Amino acid sequence: MPGHRISAWLRPLLTLAAILGVLSLAACGGGGGAPNNPYKGGVGPLTITPSQANLYSGNPFVFSVTGGNGPYTIISNDQAVLPVVGTLNGNTLVVTPGNVGTDTPVTLSIRDASGAATSAALTVKPALLLPASITITGNPNCGASGADLCSGQDGTATVQMTGPAGAPLAGRDVRFDVVQGNFSLSSTAAGQPLVQSLTVTTDQNGTATARIVVPVNAATQIATIRATDVTGGSSVVGQFTIAQFVNGAGVLTVIPTGTTTFTGPDTAHCANGASATFYVFGGTPPYIIATNFPQALVIGGSPVQRSGGGFTVTTNGTCVVNGTFTITDATGRTVTTPPTVTNALGTAAPPPETLTITPPSQPCKAGVENNFDFLLTGGTGTFNAISSPILNTPPSVDGTVLHVKIQTAEATVGAKFTITVNSGSQFKSATITCQ
Repeated sequence: MPGHRISAWLRPLLTLAAILGVLSLAACGGGGGAPNNPYKGGVGPLTITPSQANLYSGNPFVFSVTGGNGPYTIISNDQAVLPVVGTLNGNTLVVTPGNVGTDTPVTLSIRDASGAATSAALTVKPALLLPASITITGNPNCGASGADLCSGQDGTATVQMTGPAGAPLAGRDVRFDVVQGNFSLSSTAAGQPLVQSLTVTTDQNGTATARIVVPVNAATQIATIRATDVTGGSSVVGQFTIAQFVNGAGVLTVIPTGTTTFTGPDTAHCANGASATFYVFGGTPPYIIATNFPQALVIGGSPVQRSGGGFTVTTNGTCVVNGTFTITDATGRTVTTPPTVTNALGTAAPPPETLTITPPSQPCKAGVENNFDFLLTGGTGTFNAISSPILNTPPSVDGTVLHVKIQTAEATVGAKFTITVNSGSQFKSATITCQ
């Protein structure tokens, strides 16, 4: 009896303990003892961004995978074009397409740990080709140093973009960047003549060109510049040498070079008011401009305040042969071979001078015979004369002298005679009035 009472008393306690044990296992996630969900992911549905994109051969492209439960399984349906297969533990996926000859569609599939799936529709395009390096061209005056450019000098950086078949790509944006070195890129933007990054457009030959400017205080160094296809992202890097050049005038240049010739309107005159502009580069601005023929050539715009700025030469009608200039920068450097200017006579025949009769009028005495002489100048050198009213003795011309005779009967008080002379297409008149 006592044993039966003890059994009845323990039965409820054992039942309670069993219930608590089951609850404890449930709280631990089951008999495996895992405390949390083993999958890690973002909030919301499984998503790849962008879900549609154009990729270029050889150019890395970045996708973002979010939502669902990571890790993610990634696979491409064309491993030759887009070699992607494996597991992504994070949220950033970087892919690099292979080479293709034409636009090729590819599907990139993503599946998360819980079985959810999504995909991205891609088009892999042929790579836009850049040359193996950038062509750097400097002023030939730097050639003796063995460097591509000298301090205080300018030059050009050039690349040519071509398509897969080698055809030049016109109208393509190419960005040039200063990677390393003491140099800048020349810009046309207002207030920013020199920049570290410059985007230019290829010409009809697929060529993109940027102007390089090296300051006068640049030390000898190796410089690096990069050109990047803005659309596709492919880039090429070029290196060039800069030599410190502080002695002489080689760092100063001016264009145009050679002789600029002005021609007058005819064989009797040289040009008057004709002008040309010259541009100075390199060295240390401002530049002072002077000419060895100030009586024939007028200089405007001196001093030139910046590299690439210009000065203007204007003729004043005085003939000159090989008039030249002194171009000096702020440090005293001088252009050793400045341009020259010639103002020469023209080749056309000069127009005739204005026909003139001297004096323009003369008085005559009434009641007597009067004889008058007038001097003729200008015109073509050949003269004809008539009178109005007609005189009994017609006017005559001897060389440049006009003879007029008024007989006694014609010389009445108040009589007035007009003598008209023509020379080529010109006409001029003189008057004789009797008193």
